[in-house]
Amino acid sequence: MKIHSLSLTLLTFFLFSLPQSQTPFTPTLEKIQLAPNIYQFITPPDGYVPNGNSVAIINDADVLVFDTFTRPSTARAEIDAIRRLTNKPVTYVVNSHWHPDHWSGNQAFQREFPAAEFIATEETRELMLNIANTWPKMFEDELRDDQADYDKEIQTNKLDDGSPLTDATRAQDQQDLNLEKSFVDEARTVHRVYPTLTFADKLTLHRGSREFQFFNMVGDAAGTTVLYLPQEKTLITGDVISCPVPYYTPPLPQHLQTLRTLAQFDAAIIVPGHGPAFHDKNFLNLEAQLLDSVITQVRAAVQKGAISIADVQAQVNVENLRAQFTHDDPALDRQFRRYAKGMAANAYRCLRDSKSFEP
Repeated sequence: MKIHSLSLTLLTFFLFSLPQSQTPFTPTLEKIQLAPNIYQFITPPDGYVPNGNSVAIINDADVLVFDTFTRPSTARAEIDAIRRLTNKPVTYVVNSHWHPDHWSGNQAFQREFPAAEFIATEETRELMLNIANTWPKMFEDELRDDQADYDKEIQTNKLDDGSPLTDATRAQDQQDLNLEKSFVDEARTVHRVYPTLTFADKLTLHRGSREFQFFNMVGDAAGTTVLYLPQEKTLITGDVISCPVPYYTPPLPQHLQTLRTLAQFDAAIIVPGHGPAFHDKNFLNLEAQLLDSVITQVRAAVQKGAISIADVQAQVNVENLRAQFTHDDPALDRQFRRYAKGMAANAYRCLRDSKSFEP
């Protein structure tokens, strides 16, 4: 069974009535101090993503928060943690992009800090307004599909790739499904709080002695805000970088170009949208290597005469990079191979510039 990711696919929208889950969700956030007055908060699996990041930056007189998680309940836990660090108010909340695991907690921050401004790119705000109202139905549809996948696993005693279903995997999939039901329950009641301060290409903000530089870039979503703190040499990337297996959606060559741009920053700390903070550029460069390899192989396959997406996917092989992302974890191996196929299809469409070329 796989839990679907909105950043990879938009499913058909059908309202499907599901029983309310009785599974409680009490998030315990991991707090990591990255630098003086800069804290990374990592959520445990929440029913939508395996982990997620938010960063709180305490300034001379206020606090800026970057991303607000998948659930309001998680955002409330972060607010409690910030309150234990400082009595300064949160005056700015940044939403890196429109995917729901990065801004569904906005309502908790607005309720606690009603004067706070919410920052995003103009493109992100537009995407939020256009898409967010569809999510309750989409999440219910995804849950229905995941329930069907789980039922099929139990009936066949096999995973979707044909490998045997072990007791450990069965137990994990049941736990994941229960957590997803809890997430869908909470998602039904989310009050959407949209950005109040937007920018087109770049925004510079000064809060006391600290300078914030915001950039509009392409990650696994167009219009992604990347934050750079020049004094602290810290990059906060949203899902331009995501770990352990990179997310993707827009044209792969644009995502690759963003990674190459970020590699030029003088950064000692890099906080991805998912996963631990890095203190070097090794993972950034590895993600760029993966995207570059896929794009290069797709181009070669097309120029040799491959016509269909399936033909192209059969000729793209990035197994030489797999273990560096998955460390041979079986579940991550399956995810990596699935994503690699999706990346190949993405790169194919970019080269052909239209799905109309697909037979």
